[in-house]
Amino acid sequence: MKQAEIIKHLSNKQLKQQVWLSQLLMIIIAIILSIIFFDNWNVFLSLFQLTLSDFLIFGVGSAVVIVFLDILMMRVFPKNWWDDGGINQKLFQEGSYFEIILLCVVVAISEEWLFRGVIQTNFGIMIASSIFAIIHVRYLSKLLLFTAVVALSFWLGLVYHWTNSLPVVIMLHFLINVTLAIMIRTGGNS
Repeated sequence: MKQAEIIKHLSNKQLKQQVWLSQLLMIIIAIILSIIFFDNWNVFLSLFQLTLSDFLIFGVGSAVVIVFLDILMMRVFPKNWWDDGGINQKLFQEGSYFEIILLCVVVAISEEWLFRGVIQTNFGIMIASSIFAIIHVRYLSKLLLFTAVVALSFWLGLVYHWTNSLPVVIMLHFLINVTLAIMIRTGGNS
């Protein structure tokens, strides 16, 4: 059964439960791998260093540019090239703004903690970015979507490499997701 068919059979509530479950699983994996790969608590805490300039330039500034490019590409390329099987529509078209923001915060924290904080710190940008792109399986069948996710993954990896700061990449990831999610919620992406 194709992914789009599976999604059609899930209610919005069931889909959201699956997303929350996947994020909980990522957090559990991140915790376990953090315990395994970080020698002590101070090494882990060092991932949270932050400068205001990095936060504004790489976190907020990068997000603005990426969202702008995403919107531009949505206008240039046919809608079916961007269709992820209806998952994002189903996730964000209904529900409160608080729910959308909370989900985007949790996704950004869990994914960046695992992929940048643990995997990239210990195995490098290539492995972390490749795994990040692959776990976004719903994008694998669409060349444009997959290319965008791969590019975003490597950009997140580069920003983390340059700043050595999880808060910066968490903010970057959050701002991209929440902006696009709210656009879906308000109908601004059509």
